Amino acid sequence: MPGRYAATVKPHRRKLSREDSDTGTILITKDRWSAFPAPMEEFTIRVGRRRFATRIVAEDCVCVPPAHQHIHFEAGHSRPLLDFRRGAIVEGEFSRAGALLIRHG
Repeated sequence: MPGRYAATVKPHRRKLSREDSDTGTILITKDRWSAFPAPMEEFTIRVGRRRFATRIVAEDCVCVPPAHQHIHFEAGHSRPLLDFRRGAIVEGEFSRAGALLIRHG
């Protein structure tokens, strides 16, 4: 649905962790969950002129109590277009068409 998530005002900015780099995913911080589609719902990300279908994945975790979930989106297919090394900063914000535009921050 175009524009569904376009209400996000502030871009989601993330310094990639080793896990992000290894798995090709980008963690969504808890304060930004409501700006993204529900887990397993497919949506589009755009890197430069390329578009990719992706989805949100929620994983149960007990890294620190209490048990919780880590929410991230799959972005490994954009590796050739983005610096996916640990410590690289990426930004994403939804366009009016509903695609998540990803770039280096």
